Amino acid sequence: MVQLFMDFEVKTDEATQSFQVLEQCTYSKKSLGDSGQHEIMTCDCHEDWDTGLKINRACSEDSGCINRATSVECVHKKSGSGSSSCGENCQNQRFQKRQYANVAVIQTEKKGYGLRAEGSIYENDFIYEYIGEVIGESTFRERMLQYDANNFKHFYFMMLKKDSFIDATLKGSLARFCNHSCNPNAYVDKWVVGDKLKMGIFAKRDIAKGEEITFDYNVDRYGAQSQPCYCGEPNCIGFMGGKTQTDSALLLPEGISDALGVTPQMEKSWLKENKHLRSKQQADDAIINEMFVKSIEVRELESDGEVSKVMGALLKTQDKPIVDKLIQRIHLTNSFSINSQIIRLHGYKTMSQLIKEDFKDEPESIIKILEILLRWPKVTKNKISSSQIEDVVKDLEKNTENEEIRKLSSTLLKDWGNLQMAYRIPKFKRDSESSSPAPNLAGAGRSRSPEKSINEVIEESNGEVVSGDAEGNNDDDLPEGWESTFDANSNSYYYFHRELGISRWDKPTRTIPKGPKIDPDGEKYNGLASTSAHSNNGNNGNGNSNSHYSTPSSKPKNTDDFIARREEERLQRESEENFKKLQEKDKLLQQLILQSQREAEEKRLIELKLKKELEEKERERQRKKHKKKSASSSSSSSSSSRHGSNPGAGWTHLLAKTVPNLIRKYEQDIGHDNIKSCARDIIKVLAEKEVNKKSELPKELDKHKIKKINDFSKTYMEKFLVKYRAKKQQKRSREDEGTLASGDKKQKA
Repeated sequence: MVQLFMDFEVKTDEATQSFQVLEQCTYSKKSLGDSGQHEIMTCDCHEDWDTGLKINRACSEDSGCINRATSVECVHKKSGSGSSSCGENCQNQRFQKRQYANVAVIQTEKKGYGLRAEGSIYENDFIYEYIGEVIGESTFRERMLQYDANNFKHFYFMMLKKDSFIDATLKGSLARFCNHSCNPNAYVDKWVVGDKLKMGIFAKRDIAKGEEITFDYNVDRYGAQSQPCYCGEPNCIGFMGGKTQTDSALLLPEGISDALGVTPQMEKSWLKENKHLRSKQQADDAIINEMFVKSIEVRELESDGEVSKVMGALLKTQDKPIVDKLIQRIHLTNSFSINSQIIRLHGYKTMSQLIKEDFKDEPESIIKILEILLRWPKVTKNKISSSQIEDVVKDLEKNTENEEIRKLSSTLLKDWGNLQMAYRIPKFKRDSESSSPAPNLAGAGRSRSPEKSINEVIEESNGEVVSGDAEGNNDDDLPEGWESTFDANSNSYYYFHRELGISRWDKPTRTIPKGPKIDPDGEKYNGLASTSAHSNNGNNGNGNSNSHYSTPSSKPKNTDDFIARREEERLQRESEENFKKLQEKDKLLQQLILQSQREAEEKRLIELKLKKELEEKERERQRKKHKKKSASSSSSSSSSSRHGSNPGAGWTHLLAKTVPNLIRKYEQDIGHDNIKSCARDIIKVLAEKEVNKKSELPKELDKHKIKKINDFSKTYMEKFLVKYRAKKQQKRSREDEGTLASGDKKQKA
């Protein structure tokens, strides 16, 4: 049952007196909050101007905009290159235009101020940007302690990235009044806006007018101390914020879990099985549970929806374990259509950024990315060129010392070198009120005003656009508006027209018969019909029945006009009929090109698979050849096998690598043999403890476990030294007494 707060008094004016209202975030350093995208991310939408409503409908929720799908806002420069083709005032500029939901501040019973919806808000609608001072990590920690020392009841920190935090405590927006709930109706999401990351609050479900807007602090916000939770939900965990957050808050944010294919059931199951490990393996200030991330078995991408989630996460996250898992998902994906969708959603730009920034010193990850790039469908060079990834791969080939990276880079550059640039022209909408099948160029955009009418353009020819200048073909010979390009698959040219967005294989002609002339009064001569009309007028009026055609040349002139007009009408009809046929041919052409590329790609993948299988067989043969010579390796393997069935032996083996080094400093006091004996005893005691606790045997001891072992060893050795020195003292006393007794006997003698 949804609780409404319509009767609560609006306190917006009162609440805004407690802090300074900001319209946008401020940055203590220019580099803070950087998105890592050095160039504007452009979409492939085109301006869709609604003259009735006077709005640009491009990049709306259901438009398929690649920027919107990956949580990137379209940015339009006033001058220069880099702007999207979707036109100014597209629907994907909500942060920039501050298109906030209608909300008001209210005074709640236990939670202080809260934020109420003043109208209906639909699922995934943008509610508000979380605005404040963007500060670095050191400043964040100082302020967190300072606010706690000053007894601040509420905290307003939110993390943008590892080194950037939003502090809305003293300066911010109304978004700071969103309260916590264990069952929230909103969520926060990072968006790339220009060269900065922005944090927005979005509707998790439909929100009714009068509902309080809430999100989960345990996932998204930080405070120095935990606080009681008053959300009142059945699943309430009791506390929010602070270092005492529940385990569920340390797994994955919602967007990241979706991108990795992780469900809440999987998280709960893992927590139940590994709860005893959390305090030992997880750092207090961890943002994600790295152990959980490493345990995830990712699968290949199977739908366009999964692609948009993965690519959006790659653009926003900087957590290395998560990036590794996302890349692994893409690496497992072999579907032609899914890989094509990855390319469309800024695939090349994302991989270029990963190679340059995230994986520049990690050969294995770079190899994985290069294998992904080799697998991707290769149709045109547009996305490769705009992302500048070719230069990145060239640098890899030139500077790497890794032979496999150099080989993969070389192959990739060779494949890219065979591609052509292509320019896809938007399909123009037809006028729904017109019976003519010709496209309506006037609807293509507000700023475009063709010099020729559509009929004149169609008469000259029709086409789709791909540019290229290969030897033996001259665009100067083509009619105005036409261009050509060379298709490597068919080994021939085809022609296109930018205005119409159509293409053809046969070369268009330059001229056609001209239409009838226009008289000074703005009417067309009607050929033979005009002759009859003028004759009748002459008989009725001035007695000169043939005065209009008094010269011999008059009749042929009108006959030529009539023939030209009829010819123009015929060509118009043919053009209109051919327009549909050309569009169908264009679709078939595109299908043939894609099919050819798909077959070539499948063939290349099969060859690559066979090559890998042969390499694997060769490696297996080498392993068998040297198996008898690797006795130590076999012994190690046998030992490892024994450890798997005997946990005590496993712990003994693991502890034996560490304990002797920790107590070696006592050797000068107690001697080598005693050190060996003490080490054996310590290892035995510790191994028995771990077996009794049923602890999972790790591959290596982490720093927390080593610290505990060191503390135990130190205590053990201190006790041993006390006993050792006592025994040594007793022995010395007995020897002294024996010496004295011997001396007395000699004296008596």
